[in-house]
Amino acid sequence: MALQKTITLDNGLEVSNSYIRIDALSGSKNSLTIQVNSYISIEYFSDGKSFLNSNVYTFTPSVSDDSANFIKQGYVYLKTLSDFSDAIDC
Repeated sequence: MALQKTITLDNGLEVSNSYIRIDALSGSKNSLTIQVNSYISIEYFSDGKSFLNSNVYTFTPSVSDDSANFIKQGYVYLKTLSDFSDAIDC
């Protein structure tokens, strides 16, 4: 899973349909930190090109027996944030 949306970089450039994915996670059942990287496109990611920007977010994961895996929970958490509320799943 990944997300797709238009992003604006710190330098003001706008990137339409950027490919956004959780590239790293760490933590425990009390707090999970995810590194979210944005790429120009899925093709750029697949070709091993560098990400455009990187952000770190922290949330409390569910550890119940029927909960989704931590990566899926990370994407669900991201979509609760205003920065990703209009992102689409891809």
